[in-house]
Formats: sequence, C-alpha cells, structure tokens
Amino acid sequence: MRNTLLAIVLALVSLSVFAQNTAWYYSTNTDISGKVTETAISWNLIVRCSKECEVYFIPDRYTLVDDQQSVLVKFNDKPVKRYGVFRSDDYTALFFSDPMGILKAIRDNGGYMIVEYKPYQKTPDMVKYEVWNLPPTILTRIATGEKQQRMPQAKKKTTPQEKREAACKDDYASDPFTKSPNCDYPELDPNHKADAHSYQTKESRESHAFFWIEQETDTQARGCWAKKK
Repeated sequence: MRNTLLAIVLALVSLSVFAQNTAWYYSTNTDISGKVTETAISWNLIVRCSKECEVYFIPDRYTLVDDQQSVLVKFNDKPVKRYGVFRSDDYTALFFSDPMGILKAIRDNGGYMIVEYKPYQKTPDMVKYEVWNLPPTILTRIATGEKQQRMPQAKKKTTPQEKREAACKDDYASDPFTKSPNCDYPELDPNHKADAHSYQTKESRESHAFFWIEQETDTQARGCWAKKK
C-alpha cells in the first residue's frame, strides 16, 4: 500500500513538473471504436493527432478569417518565414498545409510564435502563442516521421508488360525520326520506311498520314512509322 501511494505521489509530481515546463495543455480522448486522439492546445493554437496530425489556429472567438493560401510566422528573434494554410469551412480557423513542417519548426525553435494572418475583409493582424516544450508523444510522432523520410523507398517490382511498354517508349524517344524497323502487318504499306524518313519531324510525318505504331512480342516491344495501304 505504501509503495502504491509513493508511485501515485511521484506520478503527480512528474505531471506537475511537466505542466510547469510546457506551454501546452495536453489531453487524449478514446472514441467508441477505440481510436485515440491526442490534443495539445496553447491558447487558440491546436495540435490534434490520431493517425495523422493537423495543426490549426483560431485567431479570436469572434473573428472570421479571409481566404488565404499562406501566413507569415516568426519564432522569437528568428527571420520571418511563410507557411501554407487553408481556411476552415466555417471561416473561423486556418489550418497549416504542412502540419509536420510547422511542428518541426515549433520543436526546433520553442519560445514564442507570432503569426500574421488576414481577417475577413480587414487589414492583416497578428496573434502570438507560447509554444515551448511540445508534449513527448507529439515529439515522438515528429521523430518517427523524420525517420520514415530517411528510410530508402522500396523499389516497385516491374511487370513484364511494364517492361515492354517502357522499352517501346524508350525506342521511340531515343530516335523517333531516323529509327524505323519494319513492321510486319499485312495492312500496312511495306514501302513506308523510305517515305517516312524523307520527312524530318514528327509533325510533318503525321501531316502526311504516317503514324507511330507499336509492335510487341513476348520478349520485346518496338515501334515504327507506318502508313496504311
């Protein structure tokens, strides 16, 4: 019993110390399906994460925001930077287009974050937020995202059909005006090759009724300029 009470006291002390050293109010909510949503709030700057994170701010309870694609953000004495945003459906909030990007900036700068935005049909205004010490679970999400970005992407396995299509495209792109193997189709003019090469551009060949036709087998895919008989 004594050990249990000691653990509770230590946990409360730990939470109290964290609360004093962070600008964020942190909470979690579990819905009926078991999905957990984390929320970190500093005044009207909100970070909300479930599977993905979203970051947005509500400038003021009675303020509508203009439709804008970006805002200016300044951390402490650092240079001003522009971040992409989009407006909420009810015109009251601006969501950052790159949530992880702004979260990384908050993590790396801390201190104070000033945002210049445009209220609806008014001149630009500013809001200031305290953003030091993001909650540990949010920091873990950022670190995990950075690790995934650094991991090499697995190469997609190419199917035989895709290989044939790529080979045909490469053949056409490499030399479409002088390289024209015979196409073995009975309905095509067998004398087209010399005629096609008398025109030096793709446009001139097409204007004289020539067209590029692809010929493929089980092992290769090639093409040639052709004309119907």
